[in-house]
Amino acid sequence: MPVSIAAAPDASYPEPGDFFSPAERHPEYRFARLSAGANPVYDLLRRCLAQAGLDAGRFGTPHWNPLGAYIPPGSSVFILCNFVQHRRARESREAFFAKCIHGSVLRALCDYVLLAVGPSGRICFGNAAVQSCHWDEVLSETGAAHALDFYREQGAPVLARDLRFFVANRTALGRVRSVDHLGAPKDSVEIDLGSESLLGEVAGTPERPARFRIADYRPERIEAFHSGGTHRYLMHRAVLESDVVLHLSKLKTHEKVGVTCGLKGCVGAVTHKECLAHNRFGSPAAGGDEYPDALRFLHPVSKLHDLVNARGPRGPFQGPLQVLDRSLRGGLRRLGARTGGSWSGNDTAWRMALDLARILHYADADGTLRNTRQRTHLSLIDGIVAGEGAGPLTPDPVRSGTIVFADDLAWGDRAACRLMGFDPDAIPLVREASRAKRHPVSSGRVPIPEVCFDGASISEERIPAILSRPFRPPAGWREALARS
Repeated sequence: MPVSIAAAPDASYPEPGDFFSPAERHPEYRFARLSAGANPVYDLLRRCLAQAGLDAGRFGTPHWNPLGAYIPPGSSVFILCNFVQHRRARESREAFFAKCIHGSVLRALCDYVLLAVGPSGRICFGNAAVQSCHWDEVLSETGAAHALDFYREQGAPVLARDLRFFVANRTALGRVRSVDHLGAPKDSVEIDLGSESLLGEVAGTPERPARFRIADYRPERIEAFHSGGTHRYLMHRAVLESDVVLHLSKLKTHEKVGVTCGLKGCVGAVTHKECLAHNRFGSPAAGGDEYPDALRFLHPVSKLHDLVNARGPRGPFQGPLQVLDRSLRGGLRRLGARTGGSWSGNDTAWRMALDLARILHYADADGTLRNTRQRTHLSLIDGIVAGEGAGPLTPDPVRSGTIVFADDLAWGDRAACRLMGFDPDAIPLVREASRAKRHPVSSGRVPIPEVCFDGASISEERIPAILSRPFRPPAGWREALARS
């Protein structure tokens, strides 16, 4: 079955004492170490793969290899993880795991990928987190570092990689102290989608071009990537050189695109954030989608944000201006204002995300867009603790105890929407994934042909909401998703 959902409402993440090893010696398990305590996550992921019918004839034997149908021996696999941000001061452990994947899910997944790639294959995991994320901290806090230590001890070919090229070091008040450069130019591959970009439909006219924006970056940089009929993205070569991309995402809401699962996770393969169009400057009446027309009085706040970003980190009074800018926007968010494209009227961010998904599916290692898929894509969604409300950075935790596997990103995201109690067709990112003019991301039709939910075969429309109520949408999506 293309989509498998395993649920255990009481499941919780295990402690890292035994490197998130299983408590039971499953026949296919290749390592000596077992966990002294229960590990419900490992067992749930195993059940999720088994009920999908993967390598069913050998299940229960030492030769079971559930991912072998997708991952040939000797493959290079990149696991694109949702490491969005390190743990904030006073953020609870559960709230942190509402936004970041947990190391126990990563460990179980890597074990099964290792069965498929064999001794001549290799696995790399990571992503390009937000610019201010502390990479070593997020590896430690998610538990990914414990999984990495285990594989290093075993001599297994598993590595972690930070895909960002630039890291910003900020003070507690938001002032940028310095910007560090990471990576080498050879690791970044430029792809220009040109007229095939979905952003072309909202790029405006030569006389009145759209002013694409991303928060905290220089306006002229983002406009240089998306202007004059060009739509350029910079992707990490390590992802494009892989044979398989396995999207390990969270089950959570997203202020700009509604939900953030496998499709939105494609953003994690981008090396330079300046190419990511998050919204267009101003209100719809002014050609933008930054906020609704009813909030057009926020124009001066947007102008201040542009000014602060355009000046660079060393301009006169730049520190106080940065603090003022972040304080103003933070205060508006707390009042519920829909700023920065954080509402259902954002007609930019979902297009950017689907551009990236198409690149990851169809661009070769040198960045040339082909007519055939260049690598296999699989989706695993960590919903043990999910996130609702102000995702992706500050969602409220939801104990949902679910894991979703899909061999199609769009199908996996549709199933995730149903689990959250949302109609996937009310969310453009998910709805349009199978409707792109060329190079569709989904390999099949919508709706999903069949779903296995806890061993039972059901249609997509019958996937039950995992709670007794829908997930709480981001503030700017309440009206749109209330109608779904």
